[in-house]
Amino acid sequence: MTNPKGLRNRSFTLDEGGQVMVYSNQTRILLQLRREIATEVDILQPSFKAAVALTPAEALGLASELLQAASIQIGQKESKPVA
Repeated sequence: MTNPKGLRNRSFTLDEGGQVMVYSNQTRILLQLRREIATEVDILQPSFKAAVALTPAEALGLASELLQAASIQIGQKESKPVA
């Protein structure tokens, strides 16, 4: 897919096969989630593409929540004793 005109693109490929795309410029922030599964691989797994426009406050709130969730999980991994 081509980058929408005038928008910066940052793509994150996920371990489970999906993608998160962030498109932005000085006036817009768009978050797109994608998951494509070929029907010959698994006919029951859904493919989808959805996008939402975010306000700056919503983007910061989402970023904050993701950072908090990730830091908790990383902290738990580091505090486990090594056998």
